[in-house]
Amino acid sequence: MSRKSDRNLSRALGGGESLRRLKKAVKQVLNQTEDKIAHMLEDITSIQATKDAALTGDKDTRLLAVCRLGEWGEDAFESLDIALNDESADIRTVAAGMLAYTRRLDAIPILEKYTGDNTESVRETVAYAIEWLQKYGEHAPDSPYIPVSREDPTEILLETDTIPLRTTDDVLVINDYTTTSETLEYGITIKNEGQTSIYEVSVSILAFPNECLSPMDELTQLIEEIEPNDSGSLIFGFKIRGECIEGEIITSVRLVDDNGEDLAAKAGNVFIRSIYNQFAPYEMGADDFIHMKSDMEKWNREHTIGAEAREVYKSLHGILETKNLYVFQNEEMERENTFMGVIAGIARSTFSENVLAVTLTVVGTLKDNISKLRIDVFSNNNEILHSAASDVYETILRDLDIVDMNGE
Repeated sequence: MSRKSDRNLSRALGGGESLRRLKKAVKQVLNQTEDKIAHMLEDITSIQATKDAALTGDKDTRLLAVCRLGEWGEDAFESLDIALNDESADIRTVAAGMLAYTRRLDAIPILEKYTGDNTESVRETVAYAIEWLQKYGEHAPDSPYIPVSREDPTEILLETDTIPLRTTDDVLVINDYTTTSETLEYGITIKNEGQTSIYEVSVSILAFPNECLSPMDELTQLIEEIEPNDSGSLIFGFKIRGECIEGEIITSVRLVDDNGEDLAAKAGNVFIRSIYNQFAPYEMGADDFIHMKSDMEKWNREHTIGAEAREVYKSLHGILETKNLYVFQNEEMERENTFMGVIAGIARSTFSENVLAVTLTVVGTLKDNISKLRIDVFSNNNEILHSAASDVYETILRDLDIVDMNGE
């Protein structure tokens, strides 16, 4: 940001209470060692990666990413607007400060929407930011906004490398993942749909569910060159350390084009979930389960689906087996033109003594393409109940190519 007569944001705001709170919010991260801060930000280099981290990272990462967004001027307005709705008042405070930092008059309408925030420090910072921009703000420049690099690594933003200033639409990023009982492999393919080669294609993992995954490979990998209409692929391996994996993998893709310009590609985020692969079939009878389930946590959900009950039931046995569940109950009955089927399976964690059981009940009128499906989940680990139910339900919809009539 250009400076007028050495008047910067902090001096213009005059050290008010809201500014002190703004500084306190940033200081909780900046009090870390310089190495730790640099490590946290070393992969948040492109604007797309910064936007992603500001939205989905943990609180410290979101805070630093929001600070970095201030360097991007108008291109960051939408993300800073979103950040002003963050659950953390600290992050909302910093987002308001970063809109002022852009020194852009067109940031005022964004700030004005948040003058009624339910936290005093945010309201005060928004008010100061609006007042400061009205006095010292500038109209949109004729040339693109160029970030100013910083010499002091403990300032709000850290420059670790040249920051790509533009996102290209000529590079397609395709990502997916597979799991086994012990590992997760995240694969990413970079397709060059442009007319010239691209070079130094750098793919970085910015965030992943680290409470249950440990990286087996470097989190930044490089493809030296991808020719036009060609592609390159990378695989990142992770060791599974827990019985439930759920969260997002956030990636950043940077490259150099034929003119030597640093660019970013739209990498996107991938939601990952793996539960049943971390369980093994656990043989037992229905009577044994009745005695066991009284000591287990339980949860259930019901759905209306667009398929005949009998046809759904025929497929459920195979689906439970693919989920590593030992089927210990399998019953069906017809009465007064109504079909009902019940199937249940159980498995034990490969990481602990925890047990996971699923009971599926499907009911519907014979030859009617609408039926009710109830999913009951039991486990010693109450944290996996909802995820286990969602996983098996999504598999049923996908494998049978049927529709959830509730629109979920």
